[in-house]
Amino acid sequence: MVTKLTIFFLSLLLASYSLQAQPHLAVLAKPGKTAVELRWAPLDFEAWQHGNKNGYLIERSTILKNGKLLEPVERKILTPNPIMLAEKSEWEKYENDNYAMVAGECIFGESEIQQTDFLPLRAYKQRQDNERRFGFALYSADMSIIAAKLSGLYFKDETAKPDEKYLYKITFANADSLIADTAMVFTGISEYQRLSAPEKPYFYCEQKKIVLWWQISKYQKFNSYYIEKSTDNGKTFNRLNETPIAIPMQGKNDKIFYSDTLIQKGLTYQYRIIGVDSFSEESPASEALTAKLQVPFEKVPDFADIKTVNNNSVELTWYYQTSAEIKGFKIYRSKSLKDKKILIYKGLNPSETNYTDNNPNYDNYYFLSVYNDTEEKLNPFPFYAQLIDSIPPAKPSKPNGYCDSLGVVFLCWNAHPDEDVKGYRLFRSNSPDKNFMMCASKMIADTFYVDTINLNTLSKSVYYKINAVDSRDNQSELSETAEIKRFDKIPPVAPQFENISYKKNKVLISIIPSPSKDVEKYLIYRKLANEKDFDTLTVLSAGQLAFTDQTALSGETYHYGIQALDDSGNKSVITKMPFSMPKTDKDDAIVLKKKILSNDVTLTWTTPSRKTSSMVIVYKKVDDKPLKTYSQVSDGVSFTDRGLEIGITYSYCVRVVYADGSESDLSNEIKVEL
Repeated sequence: MVTKLTIFFLSLLLASYSLQAQPHLAVLAKPGKTAVELRWAPLDFEAWQHGNKNGYLIERSTILKNGKLLEPVERKILTPNPIMLAEKSEWEKYENDNYAMVAGECIFGESEIQQTDFLPLRAYKQRQDNERRFGFALYSADMSIIAAKLSGLYFKDETAKPDEKYLYKITFANADSLIADTAMVFTGISEYQRLSAPEKPYFYCEQKKIVLWWQISKYQKFNSYYIEKSTDNGKTFNRLNETPIAIPMQGKNDKIFYSDTLIQKGLTYQYRIIGVDSFSEESPASEALTAKLQVPFEKVPDFADIKTVNNNSVELTWYYQTSAEIKGFKIYRSKSLKDKKILIYKGLNPSETNYTDNNPNYDNYYFLSVYNDTEEKLNPFPFYAQLIDSIPPAKPSKPNGYCDSLGVVFLCWNAHPDEDVKGYRLFRSNSPDKNFMMCASKMIADTFYVDTINLNTLSKSVYYKINAVDSRDNQSELSETAEIKRFDKIPPVAPQFENISYKKNKVLISIIPSPSKDVEKYLIYRKLANEKDFDTLTVLSAGQLAFTDQTALSGETYHYGIQALDDSGNKSVITKMPFSMPKTDKDDAIVLKKKILSNDVTLTWTTPSRKTSSMVIVYKKVDDKPLKTYSQVSDGVSFTDRGLEIGITYSYCVRVVYADGSESDLSNEIKVEL
């Protein structure tokens, strides 16, 4: 027989020492206001015998003080002499404690095994007797703190301090290699908590008795309970059991039952329970339960008739005869046998045996029950009533979704508000206003669907509609059309150069647009004839078909490129065309020079003396980016760019605009590296 304390100790020990194969000792601690109580137990017969003979030692290690870890840890032997089993004469002083007497008999009593028995049988019986004595002895120590003290399984540390926390170690005295074991527990006075009351019990009635029951708590460390009863509306309570009811140690039942047969029909009683822990401390009483003996129901009620009225209500009639006291009847309704039952009627008069359901569903399953203060008996067999439904659901909201690169379309939509809608049908077309065909072979019960479409088509979008279907197969109108763009992996047709020409020292570019309808942008590129990679000059919108390159240098040969970009990010091939800039007369050439001071660069230039300048345009590029218009100088022959950054390469050119409206070619390019 194994006690609750032993099981608790065993689980605690296994959690703390998962690598130890066969533990022999476990411990339980209970912090108090001024002391720490310890209870321990050997876990098998041999360990129990060793402890009874040699006793137990307790070592305390102070781990925390004022919330801080102590280094080094303070160790103290609390038991210079082992805690021993009490002498037999000491046990005799407690003959009024039944549990102490049981434990004493198990420890000091003689074996009743007959020595004449066949040797293997005698050994088997001896083993059984040993386990019985061991189990009852520990059970008695669980139920009585006096029995625990006499058994040498209890210690109270009255030297514990409130600001310290300890690791207690319990070991066998004179332990050998076969029985050596250590049980540990970490606690302190600061962890003291008052015992809480057990939860309120429940009850039910049987013939001539009230049966109390309550749940065994996983968090409250009770090993037994007292039951108290009041016959004067809770003014006074009397204890029904002299010996507390112990928690059952075997089986998987997590409830305790107690039958009270000392009752009278018609009288009201109150019951409460009190928990007892392994240190014999009683908890506060639970909330009181009010109970009254009632005759149980012999049978379930049944409907006599159910009929529909004007296709908008259902009349229900039933009958029931019983000798039991009843309070009334309840009616539950569900849409199907699998749906949740909803209470629609709770009668308070046992003579009422009819009810009209004025808000029925189209499908109705009705369940009838009878009840009183303590019991309800439900007829598990329902009656079915159906209304005629010819009204289709309202038009559902349109679906939405997207198409991925594999042609998989993910669709979803809002659930229809009508309760009797059982599903949806999905329709698809390559046109937004015609030729919609059902694309799912079965009705869709959920609010999402995964479709697969062909991406290699000229149709850029696919279109979907849904309708709702109710439980009578009435179908709604089709929803509004949802447009889902196909994932576009087809690049647009390349645009062409219509013309590249030279005018006033600038390059004029005109474009023949791509015939693809989804083009969003045109990318214009340029590179020198001896360069490998193109640089992006500019990005034009789909409607811009002309561009002026103002940064081309005199006498250079360039390759221009143009590329279309569609709304899915696909790019066409690059169309290329070379163009050579005319050479400028040396007398008209603009010569650009630089002067660097700290983080500033000053540009100076010369202009032909025969022409009058009205404005100078300064161009600038950073690292490998293209030249861009940077500033304008209205009058003068110099420009200072301030605050340049170290580690960046800057390039400059200028162009002169003359008073007669003509323009020079770009000057030579100046590079600046700080």
